[in-house]
Amino acid sequence: MKSSFDKIYDALRSVKLAVVLLVLLALFAIAGGIVPQGKPADFYLSRFPGPKSVIILRFGIDHVFSSIPFLLLSSAFVLNLTICTFHRLTGEFSKPRGKRRHGPDILHLGLIVLMFGAVLTARTRTGTTINLRKGESADLPDGAKIVLVDTTYEQYPDGRPKSWESTVEIYGGPSQASSAAAEAQHAVRQFRIRVNAPLRRKGYSIYQQNWHTEKEVVLKDPMGMSLSLDQGARADTKDGFVLFMALAPSEASTGEAGSPTTAVGTADLAVTAAPEEAATRAVFLLEQNGMRTVVKAAPGEKIGAFTFSGYLDQSISGLAIVTDRGYPFVAAGFILVILGVFITYIRKLKGMLA
Repeated sequence: MKSSFDKIYDALRSVKLAVVLLVLLALFAIAGGIVPQGKPADFYLSRFPGPKSVIILRFGIDHVFSSIPFLLLSSAFVLNLTICTFHRLTGEFSKPRGKRRHGPDILHLGLIVLMFGAVLTARTRTGTTINLRKGESADLPDGAKIVLVDTTYEQYPDGRPKSWESTVEIYGGPSQASSAAAEAQHAVRQFRIRVNAPLRRKGYSIYQQNWHTEKEVVLKDPMGMSLSLDQGARADTKDGFVLFMALAPSEASTGEAGSPTTAVGTADLAVTAAPEEAATRAVFLLEQNGMRTVVKAAPGEKIGAFTFSGYLDQSISGLAIVTDRGYPFVAAGFILVILGVFITYIRKLKGMLA
């Protein structure tokens, strides 16, 4: 008669338990794909009225892959696989070397490592997004600095996005060599980041998340020198400054002579736009001698001592910096699973041909 320990041991390694756990995990995964994740509680109360919202919030379906029920099921499945693998390995090692079949054992080990990595990812994964213009830089988690060198955007003939790509340089960090050696290895420090082709570094990865353009305004001073301002930036003058606030639709009104005019808050600062000007206007905050005025101007118009020359489209690359401690385990798990399936298939094929 089996002892209580033997009964528990047999139950934990049973195939039936594995099937039940797999079905439950699959149901949770399906629910996580159907129900939007990470929304506020009010979202689910309004979107899924009645008992549905109660079930979603109580069982953590609003954050399935980091919820306690999902993690408990995952842990139980890992325990089942571990005991099953141990039991099978002890049986295989008792056989002669030539009759051992370790393909399923490697497959089970790969699944264990894969599940461990997935749970670790669900609990520890963090991410942040940085938006860089050409020449701009940002700090990385390991103390290194990333600089955006160039951006490339490709489209299909019908206008659909085809490819986003960022060329970056990375300086410093724990493994940075001497300055002379680093300068000699300049090309090595330059990387390309594409959608679905992230840059992986020790402890984190950098993904190409998005790409867009923003308009900068170009101003000319009385000497004819040009300077560009992005939104929120300002250019100082001897008696004040000009600050680029935002873009606004043209709101021209017709003056006495039939040409559109835009009032800027004081009678002595009226701005006249060309009749054919229908482009988007820019909103500026103008300070002169302590007086501040909001000015809406189109290209060619004066803004204090400056002339609004036009717009400059600036490409901005959105990069996601993701720290994922579980990724190495997930990658190793996939390799072991593939290796286990391959060895099992080869051994069975040899047996059929023997």
